[in-house]
Amino acid sequence: PLDRPLLAIVDTISLTIFAAIGKSSHSSDGSIDLLSVLITAFPFLTAWLATSPFTGVYSPDDRNNNILASTALKIGKGWIVAIPIGIVGRGIIKGYVPPVPFMIVTLISTLVILVGVRVLFSVLEDFFVELVN
Repeated sequence: PLDRPLLAIVDTISLTIFAAIGKSSHSSDGSIDLLSVLITAFPFLTAWLATSPFTGVYSPDDRNNNILASTALKIGKGWIVAIPIGIVGRGIIKGYVPPVPFMIVTLISTLVILVGVRVLFSVLEDFFVELVN
């Protein structure tokens, strides 16, 4: 993450959004407690950033015509390792094994959010690079 800090920030925001959506969906009035969101996001953020040097999520982008496919592949390599570790970390923090529905929703939603935000970032990055040049 140190060689691509902006992408690390984008991914941190993505995983925090995941935690905020989850927390608000379990709140009776839909409100969000920021500390609770950060505690929920912590094991996922830690796993994501700690495994990133091994999974290559911050390696230089392959600039081909299919941004969605190349982004999904890059994120997928990190997601398949980091998110299960984050689920284990969340279980340790909570003191019990997370229920299977939580694991399934976590796996699906984190992949969708991470890929979606990264694709949006890539499109905007390309737009601004073209605008400047």
